[in-house]
Amino acid sequence: MTIRHSDIQAMVDGVNSLALPAGLPGSFWREFDAWLFATSGAEIRIFLRAVDDRLVLTHAERSDTKEVLVFSTSLLADMEKFLTYFLCSSLREDKRLPRLLVVSIPVTIDKVAPGFTITKADGPGYELHHRGESVIRGGDDVELVNFSHYVSLSTEEIRQSALDPEGKPHFMVAAWS
Repeated sequence: MTIRHSDIQAMVDGVNSLALPAGLPGSFWREFDAWLFATSGAEIRIFLRAVDDRLVLTHAERSDTKEVLVFSTSLLADMEKFLTYFLCSSLREDKRLPRLLVVSIPVTIDKVAPGFTITKADGPGYELHHRGESVIRGGDDVELVNFSHYVSLSTEEIRQSALDPEGKPHFMVAAWS
């Protein structure tokens, strides 16, 4: 199944309602062949690309131009949920709200949601598998543990709970250290 540019653009337009106030507006940049979410001055850059029927999200900082895998999936809905949680977390930090948590700290692979497993990927990062599902999500192990707990929520449930000062009803909060 091919992910269409127009569908990705529509999803990016939707998450921009969070990206703009979080200081990470997203738009397509031809020179990168990617949607770029970046801070003012591009100190932090998040790239979203369609690669071989997968959506791949990477992170780079201006001080280190090497991109690091954050999350990948073959499902547009997965990427929308991931970006919603990610951007809500950034917005909470900007507003000096307590840090959003899905599981207690430290986040370790053994805290993956029931029915999910995480394995080391052949390439960079890890893979998240769900029993009875053929979809494989990839990325950072901590991000995959978190994702396993909110993947069953709707984007709106993620948004509402993540923007609640106490993270209710789906998340927890912890003070910034």
